[in-house]
Amino acid sequence: MNLALFFFGLAFAIIQNVESDEIVCPKQVIGKVDGSVTITCLYSVVPKANRHVRKYLCLQGTRLGRCGSTVTSTSGFIHPNYVDRVSLEDDREGTIVMIISNLRKTDGGTYICGMNNDMNSLKAVFIVAITEDSTIPNEAQLLYGQVHGKVNFHCEFEDQYAEQRKYLCKIEKNGYKKIIDSSGAIDPLYLGRIILEVDEQRLSSFTVRMIQLKKEDSGIFLCGVGNCGTDGDNTEFDLRINEDTDIPQESRSLSTKINGSISAQCKYNPQKNYTLKFWCKWKDSACDPLIRSDGYVKYDFEGKLVLLDDPVNGTLHVLMNQITKKHEGWYWCVMTDGKQDQISTVQIIISEGNNQGLAGGKTMIVNKGETVQIPCYYPCRYKSYRKYWCKWNNLNCKEITSNVDDNENGMSVSCGTHQLVLTIESISLKDNGWYWCGVQKSGRYEETIAVQVIVEEPSGHAPNSEDRIPVDSRSNVNFVNPPSSSENKQNSLLPVLLSICAAILVASAVFFIIRLKRRNNTDLVSVGSYRTNISMTDLDNVVGKENPAVSDMQETDISGSKDGVKMKKKGSQEDIDYSCFLIHQNGSPNEENTV
Repeated sequence: MNLALFFFGLAFAIIQNVESDEIVCPKQVIGKVDGSVTITCLYSVVPKANRHVRKYLCLQGTRLGRCGSTVTSTSGFIHPNYVDRVSLEDDREGTIVMIISNLRKTDGGTYICGMNNDMNSLKAVFIVAITEDSTIPNEAQLLYGQVHGKVNFHCEFEDQYAEQRKYLCKIEKNGYKKIIDSSGAIDPLYLGRIILEVDEQRLSSFTVRMIQLKKEDSGIFLCGVGNCGTDGDNTEFDLRINEDTDIPQESRSLSTKINGSISAQCKYNPQKNYTLKFWCKWKDSACDPLIRSDGYVKYDFEGKLVLLDDPVNGTLHVLMNQITKKHEGWYWCVMTDGKQDQISTVQIIISEGNNQGLAGGKTMIVNKGETVQIPCYYPCRYKSYRKYWCKWNNLNCKEITSNVDDNENGMSVSCGTHQLVLTIESISLKDNGWYWCGVQKSGRYEETIAVQVIVEEPSGHAPNSEDRIPVDSRSNVNFVNPPSSSENKQNSLLPVLLSICAAILVASAVFFIIRLKRRNNTDLVSVGSYRTNISMTDLDNVVGKENPAVSDMQETDISGSKDGVKMKKKGSQEDIDYSCFLIHQNGSPNEENTV
């Protein structure tokens, strides 16, 4: 009989289905005679007036959805039949908790939880069933979320289930639909917005976090261990979604190219005091923080990622550049106060082709004290945008002023044709780091690129105590590796040999000038290792003689007569060059010194 009453009440509640989009209660609660029931109802706080209006509990009358008699309310009223047996608490944060104790069979029936008054009210209808059975069927836990909001399914089971698979599935008309499990399987409709976290202290317990809620997410869920709907154990949840939200949202998918950048905006309620904001990369079982507002930056993302917070407008800007293929995937933007948090998702997609936006170098290595100019090239479409340079750090990217007259740190910005040039005068070691060039339009940050500047000491600088060569205490001579004896001989002989060769070359040149001058001729002369046509007249002019060349004079071979036997000239240029080669060959063989 009691079981029949239970099913009747459940069916009656489903038929009634009179509930508001802004206040929800469980459809059915069951209690035992002399026991108690707790009814938790949830309401939207988007209209702020909802926090302060009267809340009440009443028995439904003869008209559906209308009160017959009030049981209790936040104004302090309690019906005589419920004195000392009923309570109603409103935390003004969206939760109403009602408790009826010392239950009687006559307490069973249809109740209404509402706000304001019966004539002008937001209401939810539910059934209270009273049974004398020793066991009561598990009731579905009520979860209430807003569109774009989040909910947590807390699932706790006995230790015997620690090693079994954990899951969350949804009950649909055609059976069970698996949403996520601990093996990593995820329904495609929930990619990027759900994770399953196992409690490390107690492996039989876990939490499923679902974010970016949609209206179609509402329904009955089973959180369990083993296999959904067959073996193991489970807990039932009734998820309701309210369409009203105070969280404005934008596009969730951002596309960029290899080596490109993204700019994401995460909106939040500026009235809420979030103590920590961070950006993390989503995985099936966790979301790995990459950067936090407290200054933490994951090593691989130093110089690549920054958070720019605008608490007045409730906007967190996430700028990331130097993107590679491994950065593709889902990211979460999280705001939390330690108890409550707000999460939104962003998907980064890598598209094909080359980046056609901002361009510039990736790394610059410069000497201390130099004046450095770092160019940033931009396409014509950015001409009307605001361009800027900033210096990156763990907490922000501090903009560098474009006002040259107010230049206290030696930095200035000038703009040429399609380029923005950052000039750093007399660069110092403190200027080491990442510099970002970016564009901004209507207050929104857009594309960025990063250049790493590495400042080094000049090569001729005086050594510091750390790199100074050790000195022998007995002398002022630095301990260095002395050259070998052969190197000493070679180094001392080389200047002498070069001097001898130079003297021979000069004497040879004078000899040829005097000899050729007598013949009043023009010849092909070797000077060093280069051969060229040099006029004897030019050579005469060099020594101050006036002896113009005769145009019809026959050219004579200085190596001998045409008909006679060719004799090698003792003072020929070839002999001189060959002698110099032999000298060098004995001293220091070097291909550059051979002829």
